[in-house]
Amino acid sequence: MNNFSKALIPLLLVAATAHADNAMDEGEILLLDDGSDELLLLDDSSDDNILDLTGESDELNLDENDSSATALNSEDQAADPALSLKLDDLWFEYGHFPDSKANASGHQYAHAQASLDWSDNNHWEIRAAARVDGYSESGNDSSEELKLDYDEFYVRYKSGSAAVTLGAQKVIWGRIDEFPPTDRLSTQDLRRLVIDDLKDRRLASLAVRYEQFLDAGKIDVIIYPSFREAELSDRNGTWYPINQNSGAILGLKTSALLEAIVKSANIDDSAPHSEGGAGIRFSSLGSTIDYGVTVQQGRQTIPYFRYNPTNNTIEAKFPRTSIVGGDLGFEALGGTLKFEAAWLSDVPATRADGRYIELASISWGAAWETFPGDGDGRLNLQITGQNLLDAPAVLDREELLSFNGSYEVPFANNNWRAKTRFNVGLDENDLYLNPEIAYTGWSAQEAYLELHYFEGDKGTAGGFHQDNSLITVGWRGSF
Repeated sequence: MNNFSKALIPLLLVAATAHADNAMDEGEILLLDDGSDELLLLDDSSDDNILDLTGESDELNLDENDSSATALNSEDQAADPALSLKLDDLWFEYGHFPDSKANASGHQYAHAQASLDWSDNNHWEIRAAARVDGYSESGNDSSEELKLDYDEFYVRYKSGSAAVTLGAQKVIWGRIDEFPPTDRLSTQDLRRLVIDDLKDRRLASLAVRYEQFLDAGKIDVIIYPSFREAELSDRNGTWYPINQNSGAILGLKTSALLEAIVKSANIDDSAPHSEGGAGIRFSSLGSTIDYGVTVQQGRQTIPYFRYNPTNNTIEAKFPRTSIVGGDLGFEALGGTLKFEAAWLSDVPATRADGRYIELASISWGAAWETFPGDGDGRLNLQITGQNLLDAPAVLDREELLSFNGSYEVPFANNNWRAKTRFNVGLDENDLYLNPEIAYTGWSAQEAYLELHYFEGDKGTAGGFHQDNSLITVGWRGSF
């Protein structure tokens, strides 16, 4: 039994104990469940027109029109304070890299999360969640990692039409799926690159958040007193953004000279110790158009790698960036049209001669979301782009244009689900395709079979991971 398998034994025991406690105390748990009497109305028309009572993101929330009069005005409730301990998620996955050129042949992943929630059913909420993630790859470059981490861990006070939340939180701003241009301050989890859905690619970060709910809108202010950079995979792992075997760096055009430098260089991916930044967002729910505007200033959480010839080291840079952006959505063409764009200062790039520079850029996206035939299926199509402004000759891609989206539909009396995610480069050959079939007939559980296929030119994400196409089978449960 390897170290990774041994490490899973205490993880499973803790998870089973938490689940047993959850089952024995189910009546109390229902008081704090997302389906409790505080949740009055779900609105799928916009990600931004709703109030987040879970603290996870702006994607699963309450309608702002009802928030000040209902969810936050709970003084008339006479229920006693409630406490619950439960197992939130349990997830196991095995994968195989079929290409013989891949650095690894096998892939294993395990995840468990448990939480303690308390509420006085009036003003105060406390959440303390922890997670365990285990990663293992076998093959030419084997790697193992087991990490215990905090998840959302906060205290929230609600009064009238406002809420203040202190502690580790997940906050995703923006309107479109997958790559929202104005989501720039949240911490990304890149240990499995993009093979997980967006909600599973964000980590909780220490923050102070103030939300003011208006009659038909919301003011959202967030401050990150401590910078938390994106989590990367092990340096020997498949999804690390530097491949020293091939001499490639994700996102940069390669050459024989660059490949030779990368293969022999040292790597320093440490992040600076500083504050993370701050942002303010105003969103409005109108009779015909929903919109939002945001101003942010903070460090880029995804590292950019530059070469320092003085010490032969590839160093991670996290430049401080100013962001001004906006988004809007309205009903059209039998669905919802969404637009989002952001201007960013100090975006890192590398000149053709290897010098590091920072430039302004524009990031944008347009999406169309619909439910074909008014059924249970969901279709989301997007065009996204990024342009470096006034760029000299650089090793980076000056313009990125892609067509991406997803289609999800249940079938066989809702016991099965078919789903496909994709990203296709429109300016260069760059392909990611993720078909999935899942059995969902068990309560709050699913078993699935997926393919993650990559293909592309050098300098693209699909080209960087062209040998890393992956077949996975897994089981996950949400309790």
